[in-house]
Amino acid sequence: MTITRITLSTAGIAAGVLVAQAIIVGLWNIVFGYLAFGGTAGGIFSANLFWTLLIGLLHYAAFGFGVFVALRFVVPVSAHDSWRRTATRGILATVFGAIAALVFEVIVSLIAAVTIGAYPFGYSLDAAVDANRIQYGIQNTLAGAIAPLIEWLPLVVLACVFLKLWLVAHPATETKVPASVAEKS
Repeated sequence: MTITRITLSTAGIAAGVLVAQAIIVGLWNIVFGYLAFGGTAGGIFSANLFWTLLIGLLHYAAFGFGVFVALRFVVPVSAHDSWRRTATRGILATVFGAIAALVFEVIVSLIAAVTIGAYPFGYSLDAAVDANRIQYGIQNTLAGAIAPLIEWLPLVVLACVFLKLWLVAHPATETKVPASVAEKS
């Protein structure tokens, strides 16, 4: 396997674990909503539930993409790295993933701020941008940006440790490091 496929697999597995966790928690919330309150708002097949799940899945995909870009192009893990360097690269990959997820959430907030206007049944059917929604969405996104970083950090560092162990066990899959890069490290 090439290093790109290995890195993509590592980031994909990390994002897949997060998606599985979100699905389990989401199903638990639905079951709890029915048991405790007799139903969820809008029913189990509501449009809000669909969009919430879709945006949640895309949020994890953006995180996985950020981890992939970091591990492939910015801070690649090598079999020759020390454990401290491997853990540091895992931390940096988590930061890249969290930044990609943050950018995705800001874009979603900007899209959600577009409304059909103040008078949907009157004379103003033009699309309008609600500044309060933009401010509220971006504030919530920035306030919640640290949570994914802290929650997903152990998973990505563990994935980097497993990636290093795999590269040590399969040395033929690692790409050759140019001499100029090897001298710096």
